[in-house]
Amino acid sequence: MDLDPEVHRFIFLRGAPDPVAHRAALTERIASGWPERGRLWVVEWRDRPGFLGWCGLIPLEDSGLIEIGYRYVRAAWGRGVATEAGRTVLDHGFGVLGIDPIVAVAARENIASRRVLEKLGLSYRGLRFHYGLDLPFYELSRSAYLARRASSDPKRRRARAEERADPDASALREIDT
Repeated sequence: MDLDPEVHRFIFLRGAPDPVAHRAALTERIASGWPERGRLWVVEWRDRPGFLGWCGLIPLEDSGLIEIGYRYVRAAWGRGVATEAGRTVLDHGFGVLGIDPIVAVAARENIASRRVLEKLGLSYRGLRFHYGLDLPFYELSRSAYLARRASSDPKRRRARAEERADPDASALREIDT
């Protein structure tokens, strides 16, 4: 996957890695228990076998921040895989791991990845210098994530709609429960 030129064109901005060195670096990283804070998950099709890529929470260099990152084979592109996996990873990061905030960077030209970050609720915060480049920087706090999640909950949406239709009825229901 990492050696597919279309997959790595926004990741290895200084050129494709040497395949042998890249494999050795990945093997060493996996064996080391990296990341110490965060986690990586393999992403597969839900209904059939097949590796699609990975999604996870990883250190953003030595900044002390944790970023959401992902990489997928081309067969997964445009199918909602990155967004669905990203939501699951954010749930785990904010809920189980207690990470706050979660950030991300993406190549300026990688419009698809930047769109995924925005769908996940991360907000653009300008350019920041990471990985040797000025990159678009995104951030999401736990409180903003929880508020966004609550507003997208179908039960809460229905309750808000009922409240707008009949404010007194919903207030009474709230007091009665």
